[in-house]
This record gives sequence, structure tokens and C-alpha cells, in this order.
Amino acid sequence: MVEEQTTTINNLSTSPPSGSDQDDDRYLSPGSNGTQASSETPRLSRASSVSSNNGSVSDVDGIDLLGAQYSNNLPLSDILDTYLTPRIDLAGRRWNRFSGDMRSLARRRKQELVNRARSKKELRQMEEELKKMRKKFSNRIENLQEKWQDAKVVRLRDKISFVVGVLNLVLSSLCFAFRPEWVPTLYSLLALYFLPLRVYSYTRKQWHYFLFDFCYFLNVANLIFIWILPNSKFLFTVCYCAAHGPLAFSVATWRNSLVFHSLEKMTSLFIHLYPPFVFTTLLHFTPRKVSLETFPALNGLERLDGLTAFWFNVSIYLVWQFLYYEFIAIRKKEKILTGQRINSYSTMSKGKGPVANLLGKAPPRSREPAFMLLQFIYTIITTLPAPLILFPSSKASAIFFFGIFTISVWNGASYYVEVFGRRFEKELMELRREMELIRRTESAVSDGLERESAEDSKEKEV
Repeated sequence: MVEEQTTTINNLSTSPPSGSDQDDDRYLSPGSNGTQASSETPRLSRASSVSSNNGSVSDVDGIDLLGAQYSNNLPLSDILDTYLTPRIDLAGRRWNRFSGDMRSLARRRKQELVNRARSKKELRQMEEELKKMRKKFSNRIENLQEKWQDAKVVRLRDKISFVVGVLNLVLSSLCFAFRPEWVPTLYSLLALYFLPLRVYSYTRKQWHYFLFDFCYFLNVANLIFIWILPNSKFLFTVCYCAAHGPLAFSVATWRNSLVFHSLEKMTSLFIHLYPPFVFTTLLHFTPRKVSLETFPALNGLERLDGLTAFWFNVSIYLVWQFLYYEFIAIRKKEKILTGQRINSYSTMSKGKGPVANLLGKAPPRSREPAFMLLQFIYTIITTLPAPLILFPSSKASAIFFFGIFTISVWNGASYYVEVFGRRFEKELMELRREMELIRRTESAVSDGLERESAEDSKEKEV
């Protein structure tokens, strides 16, 4: 029976013989018992393929699993493609999503670790800065306490300057009241004290180009007139007009101050204020006979001609300006431009003052000539009142000198009250700002440490 089933399956799997019409009819006939050769797709049947009595071959519906005949249309392959391929694709997408999430998580974790490392480093730096700030603040407090408690704060030079300044005021007042003819001698002695100190201090600071300014030139001219050429009317006219002109007005222009403890300020005030005091005393408050014997240039000078005085001062100013321009502005130009040395032009042409504003409107090449022109105009304008108003009247000269001296006292009072007070206030404000900065830094450091400890505790719990 097994042999019969095998024979039946072999007959079904092979094509009919080429020469048998009967067999063709059997395969092609719609009513035959064999398998129909139609366009329908064969079906797999679970029915028994063996007859029980006559041993004939029963109808078998089957499929070629190996794909020998129906290779272009395999139901099993379709089932496999339909069922497995989407699931494989879904599994691949899930794997890609999972791997991407894991990579993102790893990157975030790495960035968190980097940020934590940076935050720890910043916290350490902030702690170090906080220590430095505390140390600096404590040093400032100690220095401030020393300034208030230590008697050595007032230096010996300031003490000497204070004593000399007060004695100068007292001696000058006594000399003016009792021996006015001694005022030129007192001026000369004070010049021997103040001028060498100014030369020394300015040379040490590399400010010695200021020593060639017109005010120093006029003080030297005053000493020459007093001790070398006392009978020169030309030199007396120049010295008198310049003393009551650019020198006296410079007290107000440059804010010279009567500050006894400051050697620099007392020297500047002496250079600009003492020459008008000397010539006012010599001309109006010294006995006429004594002044004519000591200074023969005063003989016949009942009045000063304004035009003559003008040209005398213009000539002496032009001589000084030529020498200054030749030896300072030209020969020392490179040092001034590079900042190695400073002079009046390099100082006044910078900043926010009226001179700097005026010079800023001129082209760069014309600024220095414009500065010299401004100096010349200032000198001429301030010189005019001397021969026209001050020389004929002792009252006008006294009022003028008293006004200039009052301005210097006012400037000194402003320095003591405002500058000293503001300096101390500024120091206290700096201490307050440092304390506020320390407080903010401490708060930031404590917050950072709290965050770091919280993150560490979370990691330990995880």
C-alpha cells in the first residue's frame, strides 16, 4: 500500500506523456478524476489520498515545497515575508531607538560630570579669592587703624614744611609791618630755600621741563634785578608788570593753595604770590628815600607808560618763548612725544580743562603753536592792569594783593576740608564695597557647596 501511495504521488508530480491522447484527455477533461489543470492555485488538502477497496489512486491536492514547478508564487514564502519582515524591521527600529537613547544618556552624564568638575574648580577658585579678599580687607583695616593711631603718619618733611609755612607767613607780616625794606631780602632767602627743593623734587620725578616755564624765568629775573641790576628801569618794568600780571593771576588760574604741610603747594604759592608782594611793598609801602637808595631804577618813575610797559613785556616774553621752543619743544620733542618727559603743553593739552577743549578744536600739527599763542594772549591781557591801575594807586595794589591772597587761603581751606574729608570718605567707601563683595562671594560659595553636597547625596542614594 505504501508502494501504491508512492506511485500516485510520482504520477501527480510529473507531466503527462507526449504521445498519449487518452492521458491528455484525462488531464485536460474537466470531469476527470485526476488533478485539474486549471488556472486556479493548487491547495494543500488534509484528506486521505488512498482508497480502501480497489487500490486506485485518489485525488490529492498538494504543493511543491521545494518550488520546482510553482516557484513564482509560493504561499509559504509570502507568509514568511508578511509575518517576519515587519517584526524584524520593528525590532531594528526599537534597537536603534534604544541605542540612541543610551548614547544620549551617556553624553548627558558625561556633560554633567564635566559641569560638576568645572563647578568644583570654580568653587575652589572662589574660595581662594575669598581668602585673598579677607586678607586684603584685614590689611586695609589694620592700615587704617595705624593711620589714626600711629603718630609717625605725619612725616618729618611735612612737619618741616608746616613750620616753615607758618613762620613764613608770620615773618612776612612782621617784616611788612615794621621793616618793609627787608622784604626783598626775605624773598631772596626764601627763594634759596624753596627753589632748590623744587629743582630736586621735579628732577627726581622727571618733571624738570616745568622748571623752564615763564614763572621760573620771571623769578630768576626778579633776583637779578634785586641783586645785580637794581638801576635797570627796563628790568624793573618787566618784573613789576609780570609779577602783578601772569604770576599773580596764576594763583586763581592754577588754584594755588595755602596748605602749610605740603611742600609742593607752598613752593608753588611762593613762586606766584611772593613777587607781587615784594614789588607792591617796594613801590607803595617802603619809605621813598630808602627804596630810591636801594633801587635807583625807581628814580623818575612816577608812572609807567602803558605802551612802553607793553612792549617791554612783549620783548622779554618773546625772548623766553624762543629759548623755550628751541631747547624744549624742538630738541626734547622725542622724549615728550614718547612720554619720557612732560611739560606744560603735554599736560594741559590732555584732559577736560578749557585749554584742552580749545586745543582739541585745532588740527594736531597746529596745537602746539596754538598753545603758545594762548599763553602769549594770556600774558598780555593779565599784564595790562599793572601799569594802568596798580602802579599809580597803593590802595588798588593792596586790594588786588589781598584778593589774590584770599583766593589762595580759600583754595587751601577747600583742600583741607574737601580733599582730606573726601579722601577718608573714599577710603571708607572702598572698605564698604569690599565688605559687600566678600558677603556676596561667601553667599555664592555656600550655595555652591550646598548644591554639590545635595548632588553627592543623590548619587549615593542611586
